[in-house]
Amino acid sequence: MAVASLVLGILSILFVFTGPFSFIGIILGIIGIVTGVLARREAPENTLSTGGLVTSIIGCALSLLLNIACIACITGSKSIFDQAAKDPQVQKSFDDFTKKLKQLEQEANKEAQKEALKKKTF
Repeated sequence: MAVASLVLGILSILFVFTGPFSFIGIILGIIGIVTGVLARREAPENTLSTGGLVTSIIGCALSLLLNIACIACITGSKSIFDQAAKDPQVQKSFDDFTKKLKQLEQEANKEAQKEALKKKTF
């Protein structure tokens, strides 16, 4: 049980770095904590079970913090984008940007037509 706890703790720490799959680290960490506690009850002097318990707690905590941070970033950025979309200055700059893009497209089409006429005349 102590080895299982240690392996689960190490895996839960590794899953912290997997981004969207870091919730698996929470699950593995909880299972590792349970097996670590059970292993310590069987043999309190076993340092392997203590290591498994510590790594499981660290992995579970880091995974939980990462998930909370991701949720906070997503909800915070959504509200910021919603506020920016309502700002008239942002809307004006977006309209100016689209006008300039249309002008560039028209200029590019004129140049392409000139090039096509040059090829036809030769």
